[in-house]
Amino acid sequence: MKPYVADTNHLLHDAVADGKKLLFEGAQGALLDIDHGTFPFVTSSNSSGVGITGGSGVPPKWINKVIGVIKSYSTRVGGGPFPTELDNEVGAKIRDLGNEYGTTTGRPRRCGWFDAVAVRYSARLSGVDALSLMMLDVMSHLDEIKICTAYRIDGVETNLFPSNADDLRRAEPVYETLPGWNHDVTAARSIEEIPELAMSFANRVGEIVGVPVAMVSVGPDRAQSIFVDGNAQQMAGVGG
Repeated sequence: MKPYVADTNHLLHDAVADGKKLLFEGAQGALLDIDHGTFPFVTSSNSSGVGITGGSGVPPKWINKVIGVIKSYSTRVGGGPFPTELDNEVGAKIRDLGNEYGTTTGRPRRCGWFDAVAVRYSARLSGVDALSLMMLDVMSHLDEIKICTAYRIDGVETNLFPSNADDLRRAEPVYETLPGWNHDVTAARSIEEIPELAMSFANRVGEIVGVPVAMVSVGPDRAQSIFVDGNAQQMAGVGG
């Protein structure tokens, strides 16, 4: 293992000096962030985009593209408030289709409808430039799909994510309902092969969150991640 151990701070700075590009990948969800997450249901570090510079030692000015990777539905592991949770057969169906079980423990993850309020907050926190919408294939077997566009807390509607877990626990989701497409999309390799209703859902997600969807994923393989168009690919800072 010793040959693979290095002072990564120097390694990264030297790479940039040599004209190389750096790609960082975050771990865990933004709402588990120790400073900006749903405390006390958080992890021990900065898991949002703000943690990249602190964890790597590179200066903030080097970060020029941020891609927000999101699922087509919401999940949560362990305790904590979860406004859009589906504790019913729909939630169980999403869990099974998405294989939402802990890798090592096999523990089932809590599943719910897409929460645009939470994603909008996370995107702002991390300075997201474009979204990569994953697991679109999981939603292909539902008659209708709901997007949480706002919360109702103590009778007052808001599209702002609460600053404390107690308010979030009292939040009732306000939904917008879209028709499902009931069509297997896993064989799609271009955006033209994805059903119009599926892309309508993806585009609506981008509209509500306020960040464009640059890529959609219809399966676990690399070839199943599809750029929306050439402009989206350029926006994401990938390829030509």
